[in-house]
Amino acid sequence: DPAAVLESLQRAYPDYGISGIDAPTTARPTYLAYVTKNAQFVTVLMDPVSAQVLGELPDQSIIRTLQDLHFDLLAGRTGRVVNGVGAGCLLVMCVTGLVIWWPGRARWRRAFLVDTRHGWKRVNWDLHSAVGIWMLAPLAMWAVTGLAFSFPAPFRATVNWASPLTVARAPQSDTHGKPMGERPSWRALIDEARRHVPDEFVARVVVPGNDRGAFLVSFSPVSPTLLGADLKAVYLDQLTGARLADAPRSRRTWGDVFMAWMTPLHVGNFGGTGITFLWFLLALGPPVLFISGLFMWWTRVVRPRWSA
Repeated sequence: DPAAVLESLQRAYPDYGISGIDAPTTARPTYLAYVTKNAQFVTVLMDPVSAQVLGELPDQSIIRTLQDLHFDLLAGRTGRVVNGVGAGCLLVMCVTGLVIWWPGRARWRRAFLVDTRHGWKRVNWDLHSAVGIWMLAPLAMWAVTGLAFSFPAPFRATVNWASPLTVARAPQSDTHGKPMGERPSWRALIDEARRHVPDEFVARVVVPGNDRGAFLVSFSPVSPTLLGADLKAVYLDQLTGARLADAPRSRRTWGDVFMAWMTPLHVGNFGGTGITFLWFLLALGPPVLFISGLFMWWTRVVRPRWSA
């Protein structure tokens, strides 16, 4: 039971603030729990049967180092900015590469293929050209989404200028004129949320971090939770346990849709295993372009200069 998981977490981390828990998913068989202490944020894995702590996600690991390399080039905020500049350069290369690739109306169809009947230099050129045109859309997409991650505020401001973005605000607990006395227990709050969604499973619990925040319980129609599933949220007043009305939703603009697709498009997690595998194959394109471009640079620029 999620309440038992929260209670076990509180006993294991008595000096920490509890942020919430995520139930097991189709990609992860354990609970994920989150605790904080000052600036420290700890992700804890918990057994879904015994509710006991299994361990913590380490601060340093091979995967985290790879993530830090990919996001920030192992250089913090400075690396993130450099990454963003690189994304802008990649977008410029997509545009200029399209101009360089264009072979004319008579031969544009053949420019999508590699002619292996010529010498290796020509084959290398055809390979670079063909892979480049096939990879144009994915590379441009990764460049734009990379800009969104590296410069989020300017990027959102630009999208908001083109199509106003709507801001969804979570409901808040009503503390006006109410004494800050004894509050409902986590178990009582979760049971109250279940009363409103009796036929679904608790997928996530978020504990408010201040006196105004709402207690959030999210539900999934299946258990374990499908990865990336759209969850049904129930907000409760942390002082009374009463259900809070969801904030009115305005009509989504195309800017909202555009921003919502930034992460799914970048990582390819929106269409199951088939899309994931396709993104894996597409990710092999940039190394091919790099190696073939390096050969052209070496044979056309470096070696002639050395010979001279």
